[in-house]
Amino acid sequence: MKKTLVLVVDRDDDFGVKGDIETPVIGVEGCSIAATALGIADPEDSDINALYAAINIYKEIRAEGNTEVEVALIGGNEKVGHRSDAAIVDELEEVLRRVSPDRVILVGDGAEDEYVYPIISSRVPIDSVKKVYVKQVPGLEGTVYIVSKILEDPAKRKRFLAPLGWIIVLISLVYIIPPVAAYMAYMGEGTSFSNITTAFVIFLIGVFVLLYAYNAPDYIALWRTKLVAGIRGGSVIVPFGLVSMIFVVVGLIIGYLSLENIYIPSLYLSALWFVSNALWLMIFALLVYRVGDLADMYISTKRIKLSFIIGSINLVALGLIATGTLDVILTYFDLGMKNTILFTTEIMIGLCLALLSALLQRHLKDAIVAAETTKDAETDAA
Repeated sequence: MKKTLVLVVDRDDDFGVKGDIETPVIGVEGCSIAATALGIADPEDSDINALYAAINIYKEIRAEGNTEVEVALIGGNEKVGHRSDAAIVDELEEVLRRVSPDRVILVGDGAEDEYVYPIISSRVPIDSVKKVYVKQVPGLEGTVYIVSKILEDPAKRKRFLAPLGWIIVLISLVYIIPPVAAYMAYMGEGTSFSNITTAFVIFLIGVFVLLYAYNAPDYIALWRTKLVAGIRGGSVIVPFGLVSMIFVVVGLIIGYLSLENIYIPSLYLSALWFVSNALWLMIFALLVYRVGDLADMYISTKRIKLSFIIGSINLVALGLIATGTLDVILTYFDLGMKNTILFTTEIMIGLCLALLSALLQRHLKDAIVAAETTKDAETDAA
């Protein structure tokens, strides 16, 4: 007799994050407990209905008595992407090993089916896909309610509002940049900004949409809280942060003063010249801040983040490549010094450092995977 698995996939791990349920969950009793836990934590989450629908399908198939059936819940990760998909694969393989089904009925709320379907179908045949839609209040009131609930979810807000904000900003810039460039090129003669007022207002609206989509107010509030806590607690990251800000200010001043000492006929070349003179002070500012973050972490946890080393090497590599590229472009327009050997050396050293960073990252990743495999083997042996 063939065995059917009724499967629910929670890609963003709402059951784990909100309901404190450890997945995978196999069996109707465990799934009922999981649905109740998430229902108490967040009654409006559509994953609850998907799991209840799976339990209902399980009972219907079992009542027919023609085939063996089991119901299961697997979860991903709250950081939706490759991490969640990897977690889904691991839990799916565990469920398949324990249940050994011949076919699967996939039940979901329709939001993530296109992502999880290929992952599951590559390992076991999928006979049916059941999408569960929650009934809402009809009419305009229901639509407003749905939209408001979507906007309250940071992940959905980023998914739907961020593209809209970028479209608004880019379209408005198409109308703003030409008059501004003409103003800079002709020193304000015969140009007026009155005709771009509407475009500028639309640009500001787009910026506000992006800030809201990327949850900028919460990040600013969190940064402010950490800063105040760091000052009160004597954290070393505060003086490092002040030094990095000084580097940023000095870099901007040097970049501005460099424009005063040379005649540059084009606005775009002026921007490149400004960046070429201010670039390394900006890089030093970021490195100083990262050193402060590393020192603060070491003092509090006695550990060093390996990502700091890789990130710093990448930062220096990008700086060298950008510097060499800018020097080549500016030399072509008879700006700056003409030293082909120096430019080539900058770019080659930058590429070598980028390759070194990639090798280190791969080596460390393999070492971490090997260590975790050894640890799991020792745990199984024990």
